[in-house]
Amino acid sequence: MPQAFDIVTVESHRLTVIVDAEARLSRLLALIDGAQESLRLCYYIFADDAVGRTVRESLIDACNRGVAVTLLLDGFGSSPLSESFLDPLQEAGARIDRFLPRMGRRYLLRNHQKILIADGKRALVGGANIAEDYFRQTDTPPWHDLSLLIEGQKATDLTIYVDALQVWMRSHKQSIRRLQGLIAAGSDHTGALQWKLGGPFERLSPYARALRADLDAAKTVDMIQAYFAPEFTFLRRLGRAARRGEARLMTAALSDNTTTIGAARHCYGLLLRRGTKIYEYRAARLHMKLIVADDVTYIGSANYDARSIFINLEIMLRIEDAKFAKQMRDFCQKEMAEAQEITSDWLKHVSGPFRRLRWFLAWFLFSTIDYTIARRFNIGPDRRQWRLRPARPPES
Repeated sequence: MPQAFDIVTVESHRLTVIVDAEARLSRLLALIDGAQESLRLCYYIFADDAVGRTVRESLIDACNRGVAVTLLLDGFGSSPLSESFLDPLQEAGARIDRFLPRMGRRYLLRNHQKILIADGKRALVGGANIAEDYFRQTDTPPWHDLSLLIEGQKATDLTIYVDALQVWMRSHKQSIRRLQGLIAAGSDHTGALQWKLGGPFERLSPYARALRADLDAAKTVDMIQAYFAPEFTFLRRLGRAARRGEARLMTAALSDNTTTIGAARHCYGLLLRRGTKIYEYRAARLHMKLIVADDVTYIGSANYDARSIFINLEIMLRIEDAKFAKQMRDFCQKEMAEAQEITSDWLKHVSGPFRRLRWFLAWFLFSTIDYTIARRFNIGPDRRQWRLRPARPPES
């Protein structure tokens, strides 16, 4: 598996995809240590562990050399993080804000984005949070993830959105309509590179609208999704792509949350009937969010689930470039070649009425309630189901 892909240039921007966990951490720290003017970070989880402390110290060093540091954290995902952990960073001059959920309809809203922007010129996005599990082996292998480094004007454009989000977070009246406005203003609609932002819209966010259009037109779709629990219309879109041409999906066989595995398996039957090829990744816990639809690639923070498509604040870079799409499609197929293929026979063998009910309940909880709440139920597959067995050969 490559640690870093060849650098691809799209519209004068340099794009680098990094998969290896240590290489992703090295690049993140290099961006912080190399910043001369500004650093903007926006993360769902920032943990008080070895990686979190390393990143904090690097940010303090940046403040001490005169770099303006902004850190936006989700108040729910980073709720275990104490103020005493952040105090040294704040005392060094960093501006720190939390995206706090409130009672009412906004309570389930999460800032699920992962963004680092250095000097307004280089931006790192992807699925990894600031925590040891995403970069180093602890009790288990690190999450299998990827990061995208983009160098050029689009990184500069992203600073405007992050600054506007900070202003919204600091405002006394956090209007959902105003939040929708800054999400819409931060999303692009022309060009080969487009930021697509997601959030709570009455209909569809800019990200959801763009993804819907690309999937509806695509004849070849490849997805690697850590959490796969779409509502029915987006589930059906993938099945339609399979009928038009080819659709391949890789999801997780290992996770910190067995409910997510059960939720994904609830969707397999419909997709298999429509010709989708499905794989489960077993080598490590999967955390990637990658979609390739014909010549369009999406990389960023959004899972293919109802929360990411309809509720959470998400960021995805839409890249329309045939060379880059081919590189990422080749990567998907290499990953799938190392995974367990899920067949109708296998699904029939491991399921039964009771287990199918559990999978439905997992899908319902995960797609309609909340990730953290659903995690406490853990009603997906039993742990013994994580190690997949080959399906029985069909009777002759």
